[in-house]
Amino acid sequence: MVEEKVRCLNCAELLTKDQNYCPNCGQENTIKKLPIGAFIQDFLSNYLSFDTVLSKTLYPFIFKPGKLTKDFNEGKRKRYINPIRLYLLFSLFFFFMVGLLVPNDFTKGKGKLTDKELVTADSVSNIYIDSLSKDLDFKNVVNPKEIKKDAEAGWLNLKQWAKDDTLSDQGFQENLQSININVNDFNAKAFRNFLAEPALFTYKATRNLPVLMFFLLPLFALILKLFYFRRFYYIEHVIHGLHLHAFAYFIYGLGILLMSTFDSSENWILFAGFSWVSLYTLFSMKRLYPGSWGKTFIKFLTLGFFYFIFLLFGFVLELYVSLAFI
Repeated sequence: MVEEKVRCLNCAELLTKDQNYCPNCGQENTIKKLPIGAFIQDFLSNYLSFDTVLSKTLYPFIFKPGKLTKDFNEGKRKRYINPIRLYLLFSLFFFFMVGLLVPNDFTKGKGKLTDKELVTADSVSNIYIDSLSKDLDFKNVVNPKEIKKDAEAGWLNLKQWAKDDTLSDQGFQENLQSININVNDFNAKAFRNFLAEPALFTYKATRNLPVLMFFLLPLFALILKLFYFRRFYYIEHVIHGLHLHAFAYFIYGLGILLMSTFDSSENWILFAGFSWVSLYTLFSMKRLYPGSWGKTFIKFLTLGFFYFIFLLFGFVLELYVSLAFI
């Protein structure tokens, strides 16, 4: 008797009737139409499975620096969340918190007057705006010496220069120079873009930040590779970097949440978060890599120094790119 066969609905692999799962792709051998009960059961099974793995991962992740990386590199991988998945989970949490707190307009602070209120309150700004409405030459509207030195009114004047479509980039740069702000062509254009569209700049800078951090991670692993180039593969340092960055995202994300709740405790929260992440990194390095505490501490400080340089350079570059392409 010929055994009846069917094809896997996902990959078309030939299966026998008694095969519950496809050996090629792993999908369950079932009918096309999925009853709602089976759909709910499948969802709960996947969710509870993830929840179990997450609960097993969180304790060593938070309280045992370096254990997840050590176990993963030793082949104990099924019991914990994949390092990339863990990194994405907590980076999503962190940048979500950043996105909630980043202001729409850096030129406006809490409790400050709106642009309309500033124009009403300041006679110089009134003349300034009225002249703009008549399409007069901007450079001849207000003598730079007459511009009020108040920070808020100063921002308003600069913003009006930036938004004036009749004023060329060269004219904007000359106006900046007339009030002792000397910048080159590229910086002047970037500064003008920021003043004209601060909300768009904020959005782009925040959106590009995860990309920057992801590209910095291989550099972080490269520094570790240079420290321990004999006994460890580069990918092992990448795994370590994923776990350390995920932990930093977790702690700093919680810090942002606490700062938004307790305004008066911002400095202490920042200090505590930075200290915890730093100590976590130091203990993680000691658990994973050979060497005395003294050598580990020196390498930890060197790692922090070079990573800070890369981070600072990348952040400045990211801001310039965000400003240049608004």
